[in-house]
Amino acid sequence: MTDINSHAGNPWYKQPWLWFVLSVPIASVILSSIMITVAVVGRDSLVSDNYYKDGIAINQTIEQDKLAINLGITPVVTLNEGIALVRIEADKMPSQAFLTLKLLHPTDSDKDVIVKLLPTANGFIGDIPPLINGRRYLDLYGYDNSWRIREEVYLPLIKHQLKPS
Repeated sequence: MTDINSHAGNPWYKQPWLWFVLSVPIASVILSSIMITVAVVGRDSLVSDNYYKDGIAINQTIEQDKLAINLGITPVVTLNEGIALVRIEADKMPSQAFLTLKLLHPTDSDKDVIVKLLPTANGFIGDIPPLINGRRYLDLYGYDNSWRIREEVYLPLIKHQLKPS
């Protein structure tokens, strides 16, 4: 009987069963406040607010892809050590003042890189951040955005030929 009396004489905050029973509600309050904070502070960049506008843009990109196929554009891309080099072999492509290269991260739009490539004797060249690696969507546009070539690539790239699709 001394054991029962000794537990009964302890203050409430020293009772082990009290903390065992209260641990579940305390843990759920902590976890729910973490989830609410993440939901309020974090934004979802994958969700679009204007579906109609996106639907119209899909038709435009299909036309850009078809024009790249009709022009017979087959660029060879090298992305390495902070330099982007694009050599274009095309049957019917008019001369380009510059090209736009977009390196799009699959999930985080903050990691997207857009570069203007200027013409040189060896093709088109531009500077990219040196530490880009991993999976990316590579979009190559003409200066007037009339054609586009898009492909999923893994960086760094050395002499990779893009195929219009």
